[in-house]
Amino acid sequence: MQEGQQEIYAQAIKDSNKRLLVLKTLSNFFNHKDLFAVYIRTKVIHNLFESNTGLDPNKLELFHIQYTSSLIDLFQKLKKAKEQQYLLVNDEIYINDELVGKLEKQTQSLDFTGESRKHSQNMGAKLRELYSILESGTAGKPFSWGDALMLSTRFGQEFYREFTDAEKFLQLTEAETKKTYRSDYAAIERKLMGRLNKLNFRIKFTCGLRYQNDYLEVFEFVDSNDKFIFIEAIKTFLLLDNEMAAGLDFSKNMSNKADIVNSLRQKNDMLHDKLGSIKTSLPTDVEDVLESYLEKISGVDFLEELQNVDEQTNILRAMLNINITK
Repeated sequence: MQEGQQEIYAQAIKDSNKRLLVLKTLSNFFNHKDLFAVYIRTKVIHNLFESNTGLDPNKLELFHIQYTSSLIDLFQKLKKAKEQQYLLVNDEIYINDELVGKLEKQTQSLDFTGESRKHSQNMGAKLRELYSILESGTAGKPFSWGDALMLSTRFGQEFYREFTDAEKFLQLTEAETKKTYRSDYAAIERKLMGRLNKLNFRIKFTCGLRYQNDYLEVFEFVDSNDKFIFIEAIKTFLLLDNEMAAGLDFSKNMSNKADIVNSLRQKNDMLHDKLGSIKTSLPTDVEDVLESYLEKISGVDFLEELQNVDEQTNILRAMLNINITK
């Protein structure tokens, strides 16, 4: 091989190695099986020329011009678009995580569970006091709702479950048809008062419900699953029968912020899944071109085909015309 030909050969191998390095980088980024296969096949073609100095290095350059350069241009543009998508999704995950942290700190500072236990004791004491008033007809000392209303005042808007069915709420709070004991301070359904006295006023707070700015609290007996409600606006206690309870959610109250936290965490799980597929998912037209490209360069007679540029123009045009912004 003459000196001038050696320089041409060396330059062709050097340029080919540069393209291979870029193709390898793109293959690692997209982690797509067909792109890896293209890289491997291109490496095989390169090695063939590198180990056979008798082959015409211009054919290697022609191969890269017809195929590799166009493929690299296509996937570099696609990589840029993917990186922008990746950053946007990653930023959203970061912002959601930051908000979750803030909301959790705010929620942890509110001891709703501990305050609910105190509320059960306070309400039990108030009911015992009301029983004494109703039994004697007079209050032994000035009666005040005071601390029995503190839970809804402090936590009602944040924790009490929102009631959206106005008709159902009216049914629950309908007291006119009930037989009740009444005083200046409260009304208590007669059957409920008998059970309270029998079970020694041992009750526990189940949950709070809210319709607009009206609060309704659900209690149950410590020694029974029977429930009753306290209608705060009219200071009335009523037994809760099965018909009234049908379709209602009596699960433990959670902070509105906790619901937001759960929603954000679910969103981030979905975003993490999306993040994992952004790089590997390719548009259908890119998939088709890549598959056709791989099939073409894997042909046994590729060296002969390199002589006929027109035969390859369809694949080349397909690469150049793909809209990678879709």
